[in-house]
Amino acid sequence: MPTLSTSNKTSGRDFMSTDRKPNILWIFSDQHRAHALGCYGDDNIQTPNLDRLATEGMRFTRAYANTPLCAPSRATLYTGKYATSHGVVSLHIPLLPGHRTLPEVLREYGYHTSHMGKWHLSGGAAPCAFVSPFFRPGWNDWCGWENSNRPWETQYTTGDNPRPLKTLPGYQTDALTDLTVEWIRNQPADRPWFHVVSLEPPHPPHTAPEKYEAMFRDKPLKLRPNVPETHPNRDRFIADLRRYYAQIANLDDNVGRIVEALEQTGQLDDTIIFYFSDHGELMGSHGMTGKGRPEEESVNIPLIIRYPKRVPRGKVSHAYISMVDMMPTLLGMIGADIPEGVEGADLSDTVFGRREEGADAVLLQHEHTFFTPTPKSAFRSILTNDWSYTCFLVEGPSQLFNLHEDPYQMRNLIREPGFAEVREELHAKLAAKLKELGDDFLQRANAFSSLSKE
Repeated sequence: MPTLSTSNKTSGRDFMSTDRKPNILWIFSDQHRAHALGCYGDDNIQTPNLDRLATEGMRFTRAYANTPLCAPSRATLYTGKYATSHGVVSLHIPLLPGHRTLPEVLREYGYHTSHMGKWHLSGGAAPCAFVSPFFRPGWNDWCGWENSNRPWETQYTTGDNPRPLKTLPGYQTDALTDLTVEWIRNQPADRPWFHVVSLEPPHPPHTAPEKYEAMFRDKPLKLRPNVPETHPNRDRFIADLRRYYAQIANLDDNVGRIVEALEQTGQLDDTIIFYFSDHGELMGSHGMTGKGRPEEESVNIPLIIRYPKRVPRGKVSHAYISMVDMMPTLLGMIGADIPEGVEGADLSDTVFGRREEGADAVLLQHEHTFFTPTPKSAFRSILTNDWSYTCFLVEGPSQLFNLHEDPYQMRNLIREPGFAEVREELHAKLAAKLKELGDDFLQRANAFSSLSKE
């Protein structure tokens, strides 16, 4: 069985009362779009364990990745800041010291912090098993890697040195679940903990144990209406989608194993459980694959929160919430102070069922994926009141969708008559939010527009 490094140091400030604080478990997958779960209405797959968490907690339909790309999204998650504020705008830019991260804050409140799995915040987009402690402050226990994209025999490290390299036996999700179950069983009853299990599947390459691939090999699939029927790559989209579902089915079984360990150790109802992903996956919708786009399949993520002592059972929330809100919302849930500089909203009242509303709007930001800036890929979007409005850096205002009437985004209203007032209102809202953040995107877009007219 793989081992992990452990430190028992905490700063240990108590903040609420003499009552023991709840444990916190984040089950965190990579590239899992919200639509690909049974409880979100996907008829292609059964996910009984994640569905159970939704039945016993709250499921969000309007949860979003502010930047649909691994490293920027993770930096937003742990800092509560937008990409243009924390600086991680591509896969190759590390999160530099100077931002107070969630594990650092939780240690100050007496939590024992533990991370297992993918990190992807030290600037490495290529496979890399070691993450320097310089780029991952705040963790008591560490078992992970920077980036792998290798779900079989994944290499990782547990200490503060790049050697020795270790290898997870077999399939990554199974092996990380083994480690998490063992870790949960060994936690003392008198110390609250924050544990993150960060899984790469269902990120490409789409592969799963044979048992799960066999479940979908010959299964007829119902594709989303926005997958073009005549697309030349439609057969490949379907083949990838079969293995994508196989990965999710395996993930769901492993979620069940983790929940069972919590039950058997008497910790389940004293643990706040989050399930979410860092961004989605287009998987053929609109004829595209991957992420890094403003369409729903790329940015809409699953978010399920279970904590029966405070979170209503079986509640489906249509409130807006995004990755930038996760840190302040969790801190609000445990009564902790939110660090200065956090830009997300504390939506703990929404999670506790005290109010229906969430964030007023969701801001999406995307610059580029790798080292070289790619202006055509850069965009900003605002989502509010069922509207999705996107301005691309090079093309200008290019997308306007009413997600209530057109959830698959089949009718772009950006140039249709009768929607000028909506466009202007959303553009003004986007401009105000970007100005608040010091994001010069629209100024750059205007410069591109001026150049194109010369």
